[in-house]
Amino acid sequence: MSRVDRLETVFLDEMPETLEDGVLYVSPECHVALHNCACGCGEEVSTPLVDTEYTLTMHEGQASIWPSIGNHDFACASHYIIKRGHIVWAGRMSRRAIEAGREDDRRLKRPPAPRPIAVPAARPVVTGGYILRAAAWIREIWRRLFG
Repeated sequence: MSRVDRLETVFLDEMPETLEDGVLYVSPECHVALHNCACGCGEEVSTPLVDTEYTLTMHEGQASIWPSIGNHDFACASHYIIKRGHIVWAGRMSRRAIEAGREDDRRLKRPPAPRPIAVPAARPVVTGGYILRAAAWIREIWRRLFG
């Protein structure tokens, strides 16, 4: 296997058992794109095509995938972008930068914290003032009528 600088895009319903170098296999139904690592190490690279992972765009039949593909856990530690079918090599990342990026990913994928429900303020309760005034009014009427 050897390093590749271009990927031909092939759309499939089901992924093949073995992947060919230089081919980006895309399954819109499965929301995934697969290819062999562009460095030629032979590792299979999976890019989930979902909102919180990778975005695939097509330009005149050539695929672009964003964000960059960082194979930091592979022996090759390759890092590249697929742009209009071309491999754009990116520099190696430090372990600190990799961990910071992973933490950002985890934070973006975490469900938002529940928001407190706004409860309207309760109206003050009169604890008998109205009732006492009504009772006094009734007694006064009773007194005037019946002496």
